Amino acid sequence: MKHFSKIIWVIFFFLIIGNIYVFVGGLKLSDEMNKYESEIKKIHQENIDLEKKVFEVESLKYTASMAAVLNFTGKTAPIVLNRMPYALNR
Repeated sequence: MKHFSKIIWVIFFFLIIGNIYVFVGGLKLSDEMNKYESEIKKIHQENIDLEKKVFEVESLKYTASMAAVLNFTGKTAPIVLNRMPYALNR
């Protein structure tokens, strides 16, 4: 019976060591998950900011302001092809 008691204590010891190992491993995985989750949130916010910039660049407001900066606001006179020099120009 003493021999059986020692085997049980050894088994309990290894189970406790295994439990501690699994617990510490779980803590490490939890820390990694938190780190990746914060990185995902940061990348998501950066993506939202970049989308806003893309929409701003593509907007008509941006186009109008760039046209004003580049002096494209003046109207041009249309070219009429009824005149002979334009019609015969090859």
